[in-house]
Parts: sequence; structure tokens; C-alpha cells
Amino acid sequence: MQLVLFITAALAYGAASFAYGAEAGETPAAGGAPSGLRRRARPLLVLGAVLHTLLIGLQCVDGDHPLKNIYLATSFGTLVAALGYVGLSRGRPLEPLGAVMAPVALCGLALGVAFSSVNPATLPGGGGIASAHVGFASAGLAGFTLAAAVAGLYLVTERRLRRKQFRAVQGTMSLTGLDRLHHRLVLLVTPVFTLAIVTGVLWILQAGGPHMLRGRIFEIVAAFIAWLASIALLVMRAAWGSRGRQSAWLTIAAFVAVVLIVVSYGVRG
Repeated sequence: MQLVLFITAALAYGAASFAYGAEAGETPAAGGAPSGLRRRARPLLVLGAVLHTLLIGLQCVDGDHPLKNIYLATSFGTLVAALGYVGLSRGRPLEPLGAVMAPVALCGLALGVAFSSVNPATLPGGGGIASAHVGFASAGLAGFTLAAAVAGLYLVTERRLRRKQFRAVQGTMSLTGLDRLHHRLVLLVTPVFTLAIVTGVLWILQAGGPHMLRGRIFEIVAAFIAWLASIALLVMRAAWGSRGRQSAWLTIAAFVAVVLIVVSYGVRG
């Protein structure tokens, strides 16, 4: 049953990727209505997310829950990101982000299935703290993925305007709308990621004491960089009204740091 769900979810995500990306950057048809292919993209992504959710549920029944290893946690995080995009794109022209979120969810799905049997590398079960950390970290990964995707779309749109490439692109928000959405996503993800850092440190201390922190220096530094970048973005916006390209690049830097943490845990696994 898990194999069937994996194959159908992967096909749905793949079809959504094609539907979102096949007409990326093309001039919209007369009247601005999306094409038939583009209209199918969102339902396909929703179908993939539903099947992905069912698959994770079956994995949990078999003991392969997101607490088991970084690959299963990443699968859960990319699912949350896909569902977050579905919610954000309701009533907003964010189709270009779908061309990013669908393959990201597909990668997370594949990692969660291919490496579901990998045992955790270092930390024993931590009870409630471990569960809280994985939950906050998965939400943080999803939030930074969405925020970085919106920031990337902002940079692309802003670059086109600076180069006077005014050809209309189907499904793109205005710069002001993208900047506002990006800022709200960072406002939401920053406290969640802060909780992920705190619960992660508590989990390490509970598992083996302060000396175990030395073996996690890379992850701690990367997490601090991501947290500092998001805090700097919020403070600069509140104090000096900073926005636009500078804020977008700070968010992308934070996202890269989060990805490096995931990669580090994967290598350890």
C-alpha cells in the first residue's frame, strides 16, 4: 500500500510540476485567464499532498515517524511547505512559486521513502522535547522554504522591472504584494524557528549533557546564522523601514543556512 501511495503521490507532484512549469514566463492569453494546463496544476498539487499525508500516516503506523530520522522529518517538512503554498496561493497570483514547491515536495517525498529505514545517528529519544523540536524544526523548514521562494520571486520580478522587461508574466503578484507577503512569512517563521533552536539545544543537553554540544557546532552556528538573519530583517524593517532586495537576500541566506543544517544531519545519518 505504501508503494502504491508513493508512486501515485510522486506522479501527482510530477504532473503538478509540469503543469506549473510548462508555461512559466509566457505571456498570458487574452483576458488574462490561465490556460487549461495551468488550471490543473493546483488540484494536482493538492492531490499529491493528500497522498503524501496518507503515506506519512502509514509510515507512522509502521514506526517510521518523523522523529526517527532527518529524512522522514524532511519529508514531513516539505509536505507542510506544499500545504502552506496551497493556502497562500488561494486568491493570490502565485503560480510561479508552484513550479518550485511541487518539485520540492517531490524530493521530500522521495527522501522519506528511500531512507525511511535509516536509524537515528546520535541522539536517543527525548520524549516531549524531541517531539516539540521535530515539530518546530519541520515548521521552520517549511516556513523558510516558502519565505525564500517568495523572496526569490521578488528578486526575479524586481530585476525584470529594472531591466525594463515589462512583458506581463502569468500569475505574478506586484512587488509591493510580494514584499508584504514575504515579510509576513518571516514574521511567522522566526518565533517558530527560535523555539526549534531552544528545544534542539534542550534535547541535546537532556541526551548527554553540555559536552555533546561540541559535536553539534556546525548545526548550532548555521542555526544561529539563520536566526540572526531573520531577526536582522525584522529589526531593520521595524526601525528603518528596510525592505526589497536587502530583505529578500537576508531571507535566502537564512534558508541556505537551514538547508545546510538538514544536509549535515543527513550526512551524519
